[in-house]
Amino acid sequence: MINCLLIDDEPLALQVLEDFVNRTPYLKLEGKFEEPLLALHVLETKNIDLLFLDIKMPDVSGIDFFRSLPYKPEVIFTTAYSEFAMDGFELKAMDYLLKPISFEKFVAACNRVKAFLESRTVNFKTRDYFFINAAHKLHKIFYNDIQYLEGFKDYTKIYLSNLSSPLLVLHNLKYFEELFQENEFVRIHRSYIVPIRMLNTISRKAVTIGNRSLPVSDNYRDSLFFMIQQISDGAQKRLKIEY
Repeated sequence: MINCLLIDDEPLALQVLEDFVNRTPYLKLEGKFEEPLLALHVLETKNIDLLFLDIKMPDVSGIDFFRSLPYKPEVIFTTAYSEFAMDGFELKAMDYLLKPISFEKFVAACNRVKAFLESRTVNFKTRDYFFINAAHKLHKIFYNDIQYLEGFKDYTKIYLSNLSSPLLVLHNLKYFEELFQENEFVRIHRSYIVPIRMLNTISRKAVTIGNRSLPVSDNYRDSLFFMIQQISDGAQKRLKIEY
């Protein structure tokens, strides 16, 4: 599923795009906005894969708004003005749709995005790190250094074996659930995500990582034990499971 966001100062244009998104099975609408700045909170706290962005808007152009984003999703620019096409492609836009937009052209553009994201996912699975913004700096995080994550509404603390203090980042735990889904991380509580490899003991009520005990809630217990069952025999031998 591709999580997308719509930004256009014309209500009718937003309605058209929303209808197109709802008709496209692999797209999920995470929000729509007539003012770009109102979309910042969603872009900062949710995992947005694709942005449909109008270029010519009253307060800030779509080009300038996109340039200002520290973390840029894939973007498809939408506009009635063809002279902005070069600016759009310089920003590595996935496509540039001229209004009025037909559903056929919309789907063709989305198919290109889908193919690109799928190919990128395959490549990401071979990487053992990712980058995250904390305290106005990009930090390179190796998956093997993560001890666990603790969520606080829209923020998350990442506890790392190579740092004495956790990193505080402006992303909720849902963002990391999606980011880590191919790397044997599991959510055990509304406030905690843990890597399976770091667990010393597991019970129905808690897990331990080093000398720290973290709670396991009823809502997430089944997914924890399901993942335990899926890991290799060698990994299971390193875990002490207490019933």
